[in-house]
Amino acid sequence: MPRPLVDTETIITVALDAMEESGAGPLTARRLATRLKCSTRTLYQQMGKQEALISALLNHYFVKETPQLDPSLDWKEAIGTWARALRLAILDRPNLSRHLSTENRPALIEFTRPLLVALIAAGLTEATAVAVCRSLVHVIVSLTLGELEMQSHRYDETEIAKDHPTSLLSTDANAYERSPDGKIPPPVFVQSIHWLIGGIELQQQTQAELP
Repeated sequence: MPRPLVDTETIITVALDAMEESGAGPLTARRLATRLKCSTRTLYQQMGKQEALISALLNHYFVKETPQLDPSLDWKEAIGTWARALRLAILDRPNLSRHLSTENRPALIEFTRPLLVALIAAGLTEATAVAVCRSLVHVIVSLTLGELEMQSHRYDETEIAKDHPTSLLSTDANAYERSPDGKIPPPVFVQSIHWLIGGIELQQQTQAELP
């Protein structure tokens, strides 16, 4: 008699917890099936191969974490609020978020929708708003994954060559230092978002001055 399928929501919930389990290693179909008390065949029937499962987990998680932006925020405040929300969402599920490759970036579409709406409502053209969102997603994901990496592999400045450019770059790398609870972004994150906002603002001013 074939084993019954497992509820998809249950699979996703158990898989998300298993993926972040300390010291357990990568999530495998066998390990997940053991936790669900089902066969790997049942799991494949329900969720497909590993790539499909990861995509489902990313979509589920980031849709659930989609921020609600206050309509009273101006577009610069909306970017800052949204950027911090995406960073924290990534940090809360580091093992899952490391799968945010180019192929899996569509998982962030719904997460980004409130920002797109806010930018268009603030007067940015649809094309500009979309371009801004794409750039922000790329920068924030890259910065936050870099932050995770740097926290586990810190530069030892005592072993770095003392030539001036190397020292400068090393100090910049260690600018990923953040608050103990992780909620306050590191300086490199704050500065990068500030520069992006400044560039967008300059572009808007330039376009407004065109005849």
